[in-house]
Amino acid sequence: MQFNETARRYHEDGFAVVRGFFSPDQLAKIESALDIVVHEIAPTLPKGQVYYEDTDERSIKSMFQLEDLGETFHSLLEHPDLLGLARTVFDDPAMGLRTVMYFGKGAHCGSLTPPHQDNFYQCFEPPEGMRITIAVDASTADNGPLTCQKGTHRLGVLPHRPSDVLGFSQILVEVPDVTKYPDVEICLDPGDICLHATNTVHHSGPNRTDHPRRQLAIECCSTRVRQNEKLLDERREAVARLHQKHHETR
Repeated sequence: MQFNETARRYHEDGFAVVRGFFSPDQLAKIESALDIVVHEIAPTLPKGQVYYEDTDERSIKSMFQLEDLGETFHSLLEHPDLLGLARTVFDDPAMGLRTVMYFGKGAHCGSLTPPHQDNFYQCFEPPEGMRITIAVDASTADNGPLTCQKGTHRLGVLPHRPSDVLGFSQILVEVPDVTKYPDVEICLDPGDICLHATNTVHHSGPNRTDHPRRQLAIECCSTRVRQNEKLLDERREAVARLHQKHHETR
């Protein structure tokens, strides 16, 4: 696959979509592996690696380090076209893919994700990182699609405050002006992918439909990136305080 046009759109807007990236057969393999993780492995995972909706259904909101939970997910980090895409975007033939995550919105219970920037948590310097979202289910205007603010990747890391939401612990203090940086809903078919920059402001609404909305996300960054360890420690401490607060109120 050739990704020069995708890279151009990514750098211009802060995100880009590639349609039909995964074939139906490839997606079926991913979905089968995901079912095993969700139903058999997730109940055994420690707090902090998996987060559940605070509803009676207890559907999974987010789950991390899937590459350690099955060969199908580990192999995504070595997928030649995903690597080719990332290396084209950052003009970095030596870079790899870091980790695989899961983000879900259960039918009628998937909660919203507050506006934030991934780099507030990641502390990448320079901000040459992105997430590649893989649509397992269709992502529509009604089931809480990823929504990116066009052009916000150029604004640097903006002030955040605690959100009090486990799994999405920070929210922007002030959302950038949508007349200058318009919201774009990323509606996807199964097998499509979307890549967004680590500094792109994004959010998603609740799932109001009868069907789940499941997505994988792959994190990557260029070999030029270093993480600011001081800031990273501060972010981890904030997450630990949030976990403690929720534990004390239960």
